[in-house]
Amino acid sequence: MSFCSINSRSGVIMSCLTASGYGSCTNQNMSFCPINSRSAVIMSCLTASGYGSCTNQVTLSDLTLRKLHPSHYTMSKLYVTRLLKRLVTSALGPTTESTKVASQGAEVHQRSTEWFELRRDRLTSSSFSTALGFWKGRRAELWVEKVFSSDPNHPNSAVAAMSWGVVNEASAIERYTSITGREVTQLGFKTHPNEAQLGWLGASPDGLISGLGGELVCGPSEGILEVKCPFNKGRPELGLPWPSVPYYYMPQLQGLMEILERDWVDLYCWTPNGSTLFRVERDREYWDLIYGILKEFWLEHVVPAREALLASEDETAVRRYMPLAKHARTNNVIGQSRVLAAEARLLCKDIGGQVEFFR
Repeated sequence: MSFCSINSRSGVIMSCLTASGYGSCTNQNMSFCPINSRSAVIMSCLTASGYGSCTNQVTLSDLTLRKLHPSHYTMSKLYVTRLLKRLVTSALGPTTESTKVASQGAEVHQRSTEWFELRRDRLTSSSFSTALGFWKGRRAELWVEKVFSSDPNHPNSAVAAMSWGVVNEASAIERYTSITGREVTQLGFKTHPNEAQLGWLGASPDGLISGLGGELVCGPSEGILEVKCPFNKGRPELGLPWPSVPYYYMPQLQGLMEILERDWVDLYCWTPNGSTLFRVERDREYWDLIYGILKEFWLEHVVPAREALLASEDETAVRRYMPLAKHARTNNVIGQSRVLAAEARLLCKDIGGQVEFFR
């Protein structure tokens, strides 16, 4: 590990700064360019392995600029590594192009490097139930993932379940289109349309739906497709489709509709032995209920913890922002989720290739 000297009068970094995990100070790994101390603007580029090049001009605050002075580097090696990572991801933030891609829903392939980067610094609809406190212990784990930019620590059973869903998603979508006659298009990632205030909210739908279809002509012609492939407690080959909608998916489904500005979701449950299709309608009052808790989780727990991580070596100063396991309104949200799940309409059932439609 080495740190460069800074000319405090001109504010120009004179040499290089490297840290364990970021490689040597080269253009391929990390380089810091001249800084105009008067305006604290990076005049050239800043790149880091895994983060891409800095294509926009970035303004650093006086506080951030002072952190680059060698007098502040009486810290642990681990903390400096974290500091550099947060400096790139938080102080600089996403590049102009990255924000444009996310906000406009441009072509981003799911599970690509760019897709993971877009999700890393946002609260996504698939994690809404966790942020709301539906699952014991998971709310704090999600906070750690977002604050420290760490990889999710899923148990082996959860990893296997996710792999099953990924492997069978294409087959499920093909079966859905065969049954409904609807056209399904792909969208990798989308942030909330109010990018300035709600750009920290994002979603990755399994598909966007258009076309009225044959048997299922009901409601507006444009919606969202969400596919679930139940793992059936490790025996997916014996699984049967759901008879009703599980309540714990409601935050994700309502979040998808809010972010994508559509009024219904087709929730399609696929198994090797058949499938069921449910229509879930948008409920703005429900969104208002969960949004307040999600906003509190992000702006009062995640964001200040990230700032504390930048400002202090002491992790105690960071962990004081960790949220409680459950929010005071978690049980209320669960109750409302059960109500909406019960109201979801069963549109069709496919057992052994025999499709039955319902009105």
